[in-house]
Amino acid sequence: MNSSPPHRRRNGPPNPYDNPSSDSWKARIFLIAACVWPLIILIFFTATPNAHVNDGVDGEKQVVHPGLNLRKMLDRVDVMGYGPTHPRVAVVVVGEDAPNVEKSVKSVFGNIDMARLFMISVVMDGVESDPGLEARLAEMNAGSVPHWHGLTKDKHSNGDGGDDPHGQNVNVVFNKNKQGIAASRSDAVDFISMLSKRHEMKGIKSPEEDLILLFLKSGVELEDRSWLGAITSALIVPPPILGVGESDLAEDQTVAMKLANAVSFGMAGAKSDMAASFDYTFTYKEETPNSRYMAMSNGESYPSPVLSGEAMGMRLQTFVGLPSHDPEMFSEWEANLDLSLNLWLCADGIDMLTDAIVKASETRIEAPRLSALQAARFAAAWMSETDSDKVYEAWRKQDRQMTTTVWHKFLSDARLKPTYTPGLQNRCRSFTWYAHEINMSLDGREVDEEAAKQPYTDENPDVSIQRKLQDEAVKAGGDEGNKLPGEAPGISVEKADDSDNAPPPRSDPKMPHKPLDSTRAELVGRAQPIDITFEDVSGGHKDHPHLGAKDESGNLGYIHDETALRENPPAYEFDNLENACNNHDSHYKMLTEKVKVKAPQNPKSKIFCLVYTIDSGHKNIPPIRETWGQRCDGFMVGSNMTDASIGAVNIVHEGPEEYNNIWQKVRSMWAYIYDNYYEKYDWFHIGGDDLYMIVDNLRSYVDSEEIQVAQNGGMYLPTGDEKDQTPLFLGRRFAYGGNMDDIFNSGGSGYTMNKAALKTLVVKGMPGMFPHAHTFSEDTMVARILRKFGVFPYDTKDEDGGERYMPFMPGHHLGYRPPPACVPDPLAKDCKDWYPKYSIDIKYGMDHCAEQSVAFHYVKDNSMKRLHALLYNKCPSAPQ
Repeated sequence: MNSSPPHRRRNGPPNPYDNPSSDSWKARIFLIAACVWPLIILIFFTATPNAHVNDGVDGEKQVVHPGLNLRKMLDRVDVMGYGPTHPRVAVVVVGEDAPNVEKSVKSVFGNIDMARLFMISVVMDGVESDPGLEARLAEMNAGSVPHWHGLTKDKHSNGDGGDDPHGQNVNVVFNKNKQGIAASRSDAVDFISMLSKRHEMKGIKSPEEDLILLFLKSGVELEDRSWLGAITSALIVPPPILGVGESDLAEDQTVAMKLANAVSFGMAGAKSDMAASFDYTFTYKEETPNSRYMAMSNGESYPSPVLSGEAMGMRLQTFVGLPSHDPEMFSEWEANLDLSLNLWLCADGIDMLTDAIVKASETRIEAPRLSALQAARFAAAWMSETDSDKVYEAWRKQDRQMTTTVWHKFLSDARLKPTYTPGLQNRCRSFTWYAHEINMSLDGREVDEEAAKQPYTDENPDVSIQRKLQDEAVKAGGDEGNKLPGEAPGISVEKADDSDNAPPPRSDPKMPHKPLDSTRAELVGRAQPIDITFEDVSGGHKDHPHLGAKDESGNLGYIHDETALRENPPAYEFDNLENACNNHDSHYKMLTEKVKVKAPQNPKSKIFCLVYTIDSGHKNIPPIRETWGQRCDGFMVGSNMTDASIGAVNIVHEGPEEYNNIWQKVRSMWAYIYDNYYEKYDWFHIGGDDLYMIVDNLRSYVDSEEIQVAQNGGMYLPTGDEKDQTPLFLGRRFAYGGNMDDIFNSGGSGYTMNKAALKTLVVKGMPGMFPHAHTFSEDTMVARILRKFGVFPYDTKDEDGGERYMPFMPGHHLGYRPPPACVPDPLAKDCKDWYPKYSIDIKYGMDHCAEQSVAFHYVKDNSMKRLHALLYNKCPSAPQ
């Protein structure tokens, strides 16, 4: 009765539930096949026993695997852990401080799957060599720091790599001569591109795997591993796995869709949903994204007008394909700004990732910005005349000395540079589009919500601001008189009636008889003018370095009378004067045949002179008071004991009173000078108690047209009512260890600062830089702080190349010659003399000292009185 056949559905297949044992067996077979087939294919692909060799690029041999087409299909799901949909990452770190570089590299190893790491390329810019750094990075690469293999965290004992060697993943390049951020990045990318091509030729990298570049600022650390997924999904759009057609496996078919955009990482602890941007002076700023930005957000990212700079990523081919790579973009901000404009105007833009976070030990002290000369380079490369005029207008609001003539000269100079890329405005989107669609705050306006919905067109562009300013650039006259600089004859110029927006009228500034040379103009251009109005930062004199001074009884709150010496100068007395004058040695020869005193006829500047010593050195102060000290408008001796009779003041400072803590002493001295005398003086000079100054020559120098023009921005003479001033840092320039990127003013002959430099040092720099450092090298500390704000030691040589600030006695410079081992290269290994190594383009013999020298070092007691007698004609008889 049970022999009847299984029941079948009418006109249909058998019921799958009728024979469960048979279908269970089929399910098992299917499960086994699903688990095993990737392994079989992988074995076939990696073995490739029949690989053959073809001629490759540049004559090299190229290994071609028969499984290449199969590999392309595998790349769709990235069985290997990487491939076109999950490309490996090449990291670029440019720096000069080894600990910061190590910190960044360590964070990469600790926050990436090693299968996804292609290379870490480190460029030590301005560093000759550092074997210790290379060894430490090699240990990290070998596994001495915790790292990841897939989902497994690992660390190899003694950094030996164990059974899981990583290969060579770190390459370090040392640039002895500093070349800047942009050039260093390009060098690193060139190396990565070369290595990528070699891997492809050897068959160990698929051509479809377009590496991801990660530019990581030195000292910045990746916070966690989430960045890798975020950056991959932002730059690579994988194709569907199913539906692979024959055309998908063609040799020239790109498997994954690759985006020509870049991504910027967020900062840990920073306000979320912030976008980086800049204004028309190219000053960096951060702002809350407006509605248009957020409308373009996908929840994981939103557009950012500019790269923030801490960490940023893009595909390798995106970077290589950008039309402009200017190697002269020296600073981080210049390089990031140039890269940002490339990406927005010539590629697919920049996205700020919400899930990729980095952290940095140092925060920005001040928003990065450009000088007017640097701004002109960007305007010349990327902007139309209309947009360039807006940059000019923004700069003119900051610097009333800026004129159209100067601006056009800056633009012309930029276009003549060999690194200038012509035609960008025709090859890429317009900057007007960028200002309207991307960086919508450039014009200082809120985005109108309705207007934001309307597409931008190039119709009816703004009337050129340059047209309304043409009368300032050229004199009124016929048609030719109305032409702008560089315009061809016969082109008419319309005048725009836009007087409401025009700057207030003023007379043209006065030009100096001789403009600054290019070297000095470039030094001045690095610093930004600042408002020299006094700003109280003493905090009530409750903490270092603003605690102040103690009187002779040890009570805080003492204010020294800095005019006492000038008003009541002691008499010059020298018992051995005649003998000293009759000694015609090398000091005599230099001071009577070369160095002269030149006092200005109508002195303008007031000079404050500051000497540091300790109580045991008080015996060195009377010769100073009898000679050069009384020629200063203000004079004070910073000491650890107050003695009003010699002008010594007990300046309270952090740490002990010792040679290895001079930095804290000088730091407090500068704070005391700023708090009490800043508004009364124009220039401030500091040196030790073995310093001899020719104050009259210093006064003539700072009153000269050269220095007046330099502290007025480098182009025009000041009118006398300026509220802004460019910081100037004068002295004897030394290159630390011969490193031209680490220049400081020697403390031996002392250094001189104007009001803007002193305010920059005390108000901007000292609160956050080296507040607790204990060191004797106060001169290098001051230079490092000022350098942070673009203030570099000014070249104080005279027009003949003679030095004004001398680190030794006059006769020493007359007779000194460098040892043979230091000629012609003072940086040669066998050169053991520090002086030629540190010196910058010095002359020897009688030509070394400038005719109007300012200072000499190592001068004490009777030597000081003797130098004074020779210079100021105090000898009993005229020199023979």
